[in-house]
Amino acid sequence: LMGLMGILFFTNKKEGKEWSFLTPFILFFIVASVAWFNSPTPFDSLMKMVSYAILLLAIPKLINQLIGTNRERLLSHLILLGTLILLTGVILKFVYPAFVLFMGERFSGLLGNPNGMGIFGFMFFSMVTIILHYHPRLFSFNEKVVIYALILISMVWAGSRGGLFSSALFLLGAYLFRRNTIMGFILMTALFISYQFVVANFEMIVTTLGLQNYFRLETFDAGAGRLEAYTFMWGHIQEQFWMGKGFGYTEYLMKESAALFEQTGHQGNAHNSYLTIWLDTGLFGLIAFCIGWLVNFIRAAKSSPFVWALLFGLLLSTSVESWLSASLNPFTIQLVIILSLLSNPGFYGKKSVMQKKVAEEVSQDKKFYSLQL
Repeated sequence: LMGLMGILFFTNKKEGKEWSFLTPFILFFIVASVAWFNSPTPFDSLMKMVSYAILLLAIPKLINQLIGTNRERLLSHLILLGTLILLTGVILKFVYPAFVLFMGERFSGLLGNPNGMGIFGFMFFSMVTIILHYHPRLFSFNEKVVIYALILISMVWAGSRGGLFSSALFLLGAYLFRRNTIMGFILMTALFISYQFVVANFEMIVTTLGLQNYFRLETFDAGAGRLEAYTFMWGHIQEQFWMGKGFGYTEYLMKESAALFEQTGHQGNAHNSYLTIWLDTGLFGLIAFCIGWLVNFIRAAKSSPFVWALLFGLLLSTSVESWLSASLNPFTIQLVIILSLLSNPGFYGKKSVMQKKVAEEVSQDKKFYSLQL
């Protein structure tokens, strides 16, 4: 599908190519290309790298085109598609529970695993909230209640701590940044600094609230195998600190060492986007990767304070899961879609720079002809 998107992008001759979203990542892909020469799985690594580049190139182009042709239809269909995914999972829980229950226990919907359900819930919740804030008339009040209810039910059933906390952080950030950006940064940064204190006392807090079974305290200290994975990855990073071994190397390494994690119940995931990128492309690649995303966040923030709320929720989610390091998932593409929407003046109903220029030229022509008459 990403290959098809790339073909459509390069064969479209009607409009000029748009490279603005991909441009900040050029240095990252240069570093990743150098690291690729050391890959133990060169073909898979190349496909993953090309796929990521096409995602950053083609999706913003497609979103901008659709905003220009039929904005309301695009926005409503984005929400309806995500709602259909969640609704199908909820229905299957009662009709065919074995299909949507991970290991017969935690709800995973159509996402394959509970943590994936939590990430999808967080990203979809963010996208829905942003779209409905600027376009509240897309859906009726009752329809909005159903949409948000499906998101909440799905995340609660999944029991994904990362998804729930990231959503709560986004909601808090949205409230703060809409009132005062500077104060929002101060308070959200302070919240992040105090995060270690919250984690240190998490067991006591959850036990006091009587939610120890829901939050699975028996796995909290070990992080469901995350600590073992972090230690394992950090050891390998020391062997290739500055330059990694290409896209997908972390996944290859985890599969090769799966036997080491069996006793912890770990499923072979690195559970940290930044450690994954570091191991794949080295420290140089990680720095370039973060710069690329930050530039696009800053660009989108010129029009909407919601961007910073999304950033803080994203930092939490990507610190406990590796999804941002891959393109072929339903999470990274949602992030690209959200930033593309917020970066486009047409999303807000404003005229683009080109439209304003044309309008000014038409106005000047009218004045000229009226003077002639």
